[in-house]
Amino acid sequence: MSAPTAGPDAVTGRTRPRQETATPGESRPAIGAEDLVARAAGLGPLLRERAAEAESAATLPRDVVSAIADAALFRLTLPRGLGGVEADPVTVLHVVETLARADGSAAWTTVIGNSGLFLAWMDQGLAADLLADDPGAAMTGTIAPEGRGIPEPGGLRVGGRWTFNSGCPHAALFCNGLLVMDGPRPRMVGDRPDWRWAVYPARHATIIPTWTGAMGLRGTGSHDVAVDGLFVPDGHTVMPFHDPPVADGALYRMPFFSLLKSMLVGIPLGIARHALDEFTDYARTKVRNGPGPIAEEADVQIRLGIAEAAVAGARAHVLDELGRMWQAVLAGDRPPDADLARLTLAVNAAMQACLGAVDETFALAGAHCLYAGDTIQRCWRDVHAAAQHRAVGRAQWQGGAKALLGLDVDRAWL
Repeated sequence: MSAPTAGPDAVTGRTRPRQETATPGESRPAIGAEDLVARAAGLGPLLRERAAEAESAATLPRDVVSAIADAALFRLTLPRGLGGVEADPVTVLHVVETLARADGSAAWTTVIGNSGLFLAWMDQGLAADLLADDPGAAMTGTIAPEGRGIPEPGGLRVGGRWTFNSGCPHAALFCNGLLVMDGPRPRMVGDRPDWRWAVYPARHATIIPTWTGAMGLRGTGSHDVAVDGLFVPDGHTVMPFHDPPVADGALYRMPFFSLLKSMLVGIPLGIARHALDEFTDYARTKVRNGPGPIAEEADVQIRLGIAEAAVAGARAHVLDELGRMWQAVLAGDRPPDADLARLTLAVNAAMQACLGAVDETFALAGAHCLYAGDTIQRCWRDVHAAAQHRAVGRAQWQGGAKALLGLDVDRAWL
């Protein structure tokens, strides 16, 4: 059943109909927020137990992937009409944070495995065909336009090599960024290059192992993937930055990059919580400079207290801004640039607070963290790896401040 037609996009002027489709296969009952978080918590012991194995293999073990899929956590943001959960962004944050308290790599792989989000911008019949009646499978993607698409009748001839394809060893679908070319230069859509994402079955790509021994998030399998001359039919590319969504759901009316940031921020929050809990337990028994454990040292108490307060405050800030934006979206309002800016700044502040907290646990725990397999060391490596993502880069501070100052800003990235 078709929903009302979406309005024209502000950048391209294009109008795309919003659609609903029947769920592939059997219909699935809705899963509540508390149930989703409980499922994530239930995976915690398994994720902790297998984290070292994932690091060694540079990818999650197959049974761990199956457990995440069975818990419906790879379809958190997939449209309901395609068999997805379509969870609200606050619930997604709680789920991701819960996973990251057990293992940062598992949480990161789950977030990127939710690239089924992109299918909300595709004709839902075509999307259902690509899913092949398996909406629970992971889909991975990369945003950067590292590929090129040459127009041909009926589609694009695509080639490229893409970095950081987290979860690619077990993903069923890939979604990779490309520029559509007009001769030697990118084709333009208004005043922007025609930058879109090609969605295609994973079997068409070659995985190039590059991730073994990565500094952090080692268990994510974030290898390179490449295709050469792959024909991608019309309708199998999406443009979430420019086009309105096809699927009818409030989740897809969230500003696209704001939604991505809200999905990612649970990772540093969960990793920091893991490190703080680990250090708290360690401090109660570790004796270093006196007759009692380091937990009795004033300097340790002060530094731990500051770190705890910073993470808790940053978490509350993110939830406040995200909750406010979600309520505006549910009311049918388009969040103003100032609200996008505040969420951007809250997410960046959370990352900085989590980096600081994990740095403190690493420093306070001392030389013990230098040993291979140390949990606080893994948290330290993982949170610093997560901080390299563009969604929390220095440009985000600038963009948020420019919006609050009333200056021109590219709201696609805000």
